[in-house]
Amino acid sequence: MNKYINYLFVIYAFLLPISRGGISILTALLFVLWLFSDGFKNKIEFLKSNKVIISLVLFVAFSLISLFWSQEPFGGLHYIRKYWYFLTAIVIATTVEKKYLNYGISAFLAGMFISELISYGVFFELWSFKNATVAFPNPFMNHPQYSMFLAFTSLLLLSRIFYEKSLNLKIAYALFFITTTANLFLNAGRTGQAAFAVSLFVVGFLHVKNKFLAFFGMLTLLLSIFFISYTISPNFKARVEVGFSDITKIISKDDYCSSIGLRLAVWQIGGEIFSDNPILGIGITNDMQALKESITNEHPNMECAKIMPSYHNFYVQTAVHLGLIGLVLYLSIFYNLLKLSIKDKFYFNLMIVFVSVYSISSLVETMFHEQFPMAFFAIFSGIFIAQSRIEHEI
Repeated sequence: MNKYINYLFVIYAFLLPISRGGISILTALLFVLWLFSDGFKNKIEFLKSNKVIISLVLFVAFSLISLFWSQEPFGGLHYIRKYWYFLTAIVIATTVEKKYLNYGISAFLAGMFISELISYGVFFELWSFKNATVAFPNPFMNHPQYSMFLAFTSLLLLSRIFYEKSLNLKIAYALFFITTTANLFLNAGRTGQAAFAVSLFVVGFLHVKNKFLAFFGMLTLLLSIFFISYTISPNFKARVEVGFSDITKIISKDDYCSSIGLRLAVWQIGGEIFSDNPILGIGITNDMQALKESITNEHPNMECAKIMPSYHNFYVQTAVHLGLIGLVLYLSIFYNLLKLSIKDKFYFNLMIVFVSVYSISSLVETMFHEQFPMAFFAIFSGIFIAQSRIEHEI
């Protein structure tokens, strides 16, 4: 049974960037097989001692408890049910063997390669694919999510260049890094671009001993990428110019009816709702009624923000729903992930890069509550916990 789980894990990693149905089916199948797997009692004991899993369970449990003070408990239950995608994390953490961790990462890269091929084909108008367009050539998920996947993939490849000893593989990873980074900046997702910009310095500091050289080396690389992207990518240039236009409208006209303006509006209102309910929040709810009421009563200049489906910031959304207690529980998940004892430098450094990319991306999107990003978190948090477990079993 454990072997089947390991095989399915590799398939799951491959399908992660390219199939919603694959994610759902394999999440359920992996968990069912895990329930009947070898050494199940030992796996349960391991989970009881793992602080990442404990933090995740506490966060979901507190979300359920919050239904008691939520104005819309049934909607809240619908909201919480999506957390079932995290079940994959416990399966991977307790069962996957060392060699399959490596296979899984390679399979993920293969899935991203296929996704990128389709994206490039749409961008250059070689073919059409689902709802992807030249302006938004993201084939399987929305552009903020896809840009986060691209940012992490790019930095994963950059990390492999530092560790790989074979010159041929270094060249192969370098070419893949270039195409992935180019795809990131051809795409309209500013979320991943921002996460990439910050996390690029994290990669430099982790892999280059001379921190002065690391900073200026990464700064030069980043500025070069931005300059080239602004020069040759119409999507990137347009999004930069739209961003400046959005900020100008907010400052000069108090106009929040733009991409950035709408986000700033719901963040501000979300902060006010949190300040009125700082400890427990308003409870998990599946609508934005509290925000709409606040706009009507206190912020008529932000009327257009009523169309927002979420707070577009998981920290704000968690603070509104679960208050300070929920926000601390959420942050503790990533804190305990960073505290994992991992001796293998590649996995340890990759864990830091993953947390950096995911945390920054969550500043502008509700990544911890969307299918692809949730599965993304489940698989890589599971990989890092499994690596720590394997090292301590040796």
